Amino acid sequence: MTNKRKIGSFYTPKIIADFLVDYLSSKLSHEDLSILEPSAGDGIFIHSVYHHSILSARIKKVVAVEREKNELEKIQKITNCKSLKRIHSDFLFFQKDHSQKYDLVIGNPPYIKKSLLSESQISLCEDVHSIFPSLSKNTIKNIWTAFLVRGIDFVKTNGILAFVLPSELLQVKFAAELRELILKNFERVEIFTFNELLFKDCKGQDTILLIGEKQSKNKGVYYCNIDKVSNLKSGKFSLVQNAKIKESKWMHHHLETEEIELLEKLKNRLETVDYYCQSKAGIVTAANDFFIVDTKIVEKYSLHGLIKPIIKKGLFVNGSVNLTGEDFRILVDNSKPTYLIAIDKNSKIRGNARFWKYKQLGEEKEIHKRYKTSLRNNWFEVPNIGIPPDAFFFKRCNEYPKLVKNSAKVLATDSAYIISMKDGFSINNLIYSFYNSLTLAFAELSGRYYGGGVLELTPNEFKGIPVPYLRVNEKSFDTYVSIFRAKNSISEICKKNDRAILKSIDKELND
Repeated sequence: MTNKRKIGSFYTPKIIADFLVDYLSSKLSHEDLSILEPSAGDGIFIHSVYHHSILSARIKKVVAVEREKNELEKIQKITNCKSLKRIHSDFLFFQKDHSQKYDLVIGNPPYIKKSLLSESQISLCEDVHSIFPSLSKNTIKNIWTAFLVRGIDFVKTNGILAFVLPSELLQVKFAAELRELILKNFERVEIFTFNELLFKDCKGQDTILLIGEKQSKNKGVYYCNIDKVSNLKSGKFSLVQNAKIKESKWMHHHLETEEIELLEKLKNRLETVDYYCQSKAGIVTAANDFFIVDTKIVEKYSLHGLIKPIIKKGLFVNGSVNLTGEDFRILVDNSKPTYLIAIDKNSKIRGNARFWKYKQLGEEKEIHKRYKTSLRNNWFEVPNIGIPPDAFFFKRCNEYPKLVKNSAKVLATDSAYIISMKDGFSINNLIYSFYNSLTLAFAELSGRYYGGGVLELTPNEFKGIPVPYLRVNEKSFDTYVSIFRAKNSISEICKKNDRAILKSIDKELND
């Protein structure tokens, strides 16, 4: 797995390659086709092209670029046709001296984070992005973006690009420039999303198929969500046009154009989370498993007087919108890691031999050599601890976003955004108002999804969620907390809340 991550080699399933080639065969109706595969890998797309009964007869030239020599040797065994040209090279170097345009650019670009790229690769990525003046260097977070940009440039004026790409193209802020570039360069864009992971060994990364046609009689952006990958082979799918494609993200493809327009109208008439509160990332320890401990570790290493209560992760507050002192005591009693080793210049550690033994355990694990700990004057002193916030919002969730009142008065790690209310607003009101169908819909549209249905919201995405703020008294909030704890699902809460909360904007709906 480590080697795969370094070279970005998560190879395309045969069913995907066969589908794309067969699907595109009807779009590429002319003769003497030229095809480029910039990241050929084991040659799965090359195999599909040469074994397609219709497309193979139209081929004039196929260029397969691959940096791994052993994979290139596999491609040679696919066909003896002279039309196949194998290039042993990193595509970033190949593209520097190559200017030919192609009828079809097809493939699955490698997925390698910028931190794993060499200086020369980063420099080449910057050169590729500079082809289009609208792109900035900030767009370069991963090598696949350069493959996409250069792939677009390699497509003929009547050609097609077909790539397997990470779904972050649709979701993340840095890809906004790329989404704009796609719309400018292709008259027709088709996006296939999937409800299951295409790459089982690449956990946490959903995948899409992107097809761009430089010229088309049926212009526009079209979406298709595939429930099961096997539906591609059986043809059980349909593309739906979405005319509303102005947003910076393309996650709205699950909605009709009219629904998007309504959401836009409502968003413009509602205040967002940051109007009611301030929020920022929680405590960064750089090694939660070392710095956050249970009572057994506290006793064993005599950490009394050096600790502060803390919530390590959202899993510990499942099913609640109010963390009480009793809730926290239950976590402590169940031996959950609930105490932060919070040492500062005033901490009495000089004569504490057992603490120094625990510190030594950390050094044996080389925690002091990690990037963030190495920047500290004393690696074992966690900075910026602060005081317990009014509430937490956990940035990742599964069933629904977690906004939790901090009645227990504990700290939180950076798995959460810590919240302090602005003057004139109440945390009870914000939490009560947050759980309605409209606000949760905006949360889904604002964030990005990881494999397994995990939703993540960045700090700015959380701050920008619209909330129809409603005031409730203390008794009503306590009742609400009890109902929330006893719920069977979040939809049950939304059904109860929608009528009360959304009626406050009913007039806006009818204007």
